[in-house]
Amino acid sequence: MRYSIPRFWREIKSHYRLVGTKCRKCGRISYPPSTTCRYCGSRDVEEIELWERGRVVTWTIIYSAPEGFNEYKPLVIAIVELLESKVKILTRLTDVDPEEIREGMIVEPVLRRISEDGETGIIHYGVVFRPPITGGGDES
Repeated sequence: MRYSIPRFWREIKSHYRLVGTKCRKCGRISYPPSTTCRYCGSRDVEEIELWERGRVVTWTIIYSAPEGFNEYKPLVIAIVELLESKVKILTRLTDVDPEEIREGMIVEPVLRRISEDGETGIIHYGVVFRPPITGGGDES
């Protein structure tokens, strides 16, 4: 995967947090974060945490995983709409049987090991989503 240590440290904030930007002019939230509002073009934006539960909108199951992701097969990739901010995020689902995934399923963000760069020794972590440990299911 060849990842330089300086680049890793420059990007570390984005790997360990779920952050978007909120426009102070129109109030809309963007993910991934941007210095300019993609809705109204304003540059008056603030960073906000998006660490909240979401609802599965759609998903796909990848049985032929790319190099470095074989241990996660089958890979479940989903679009999750966050419950409070209504932001949609493309993410990996973890700790779930692919047969049990359904539209509207409630999931929560969690930090997980994503991959490892053997040459530099860097272990990459990132935010993925999983069904809540307590409760879960559909919210009415």
